[in-house]
Amino acid sequence: MQFHRQHKLGVSVLFATLSFAAWAYASGFAPAPETMQQVGPKLAPAFTFEPFAPPMRNHLWMDAGQGRVKFLHFTKPANNPEATLIFIGDAIKGRFCAEDQPGKGKTGYVHFHQAAAPHAHSPKDAHGGKAGDQGYWLRHIAVGDFEFKGRKMEPGIAMNFPSTPPPTCGS
Repeated sequence: MQFHRQHKLGVSVLFATLSFAAWAYASGFAPAPETMQQVGPKLAPAFTFEPFAPPMRNHLWMDAGQGRVKFLHFTKPANNPEATLIFIGDAIKGRFCAEDQPGKGKTGYVHFHQAAAPHAHSPKDAHGGKAGDQGYWLRHIAVGDFEFKGRKMEPGIAMNFPSTPPPTCGS
């Protein structure tokens, strides 16, 4: 139990480090290459969780506990050596309902992905869903300037990430 708590704390510190690195890049500050080389080997073992079926191969996921996950989003499947990190992010477990969308989308949780999409042929089929579907609300944080699905992304919370407007489900 103690190791689990320490592991989560260490991963939280490393996630904060990645967030700082994204900010630092945008502000002109650059950490030493030796420092950044240490991040990958320490961070990678924490990203072994897979919350989705079918899996999203261009993401790596970490279970942060209490229905929350952290993720890394790449340009290509993570096992491709040419994959480039474009987003870091976090997600909150919930239903595809307006009542469950964190901050009503105003805090960056604008995209919903179903946890299990048994009839999906690819992860793309699991975006949004039917009212009440179980899954995660995702908040993407761009780590640089780039185009994504025809949208200009800049470092920071990607409020313009493709949204999945939820239905109202009632209570």
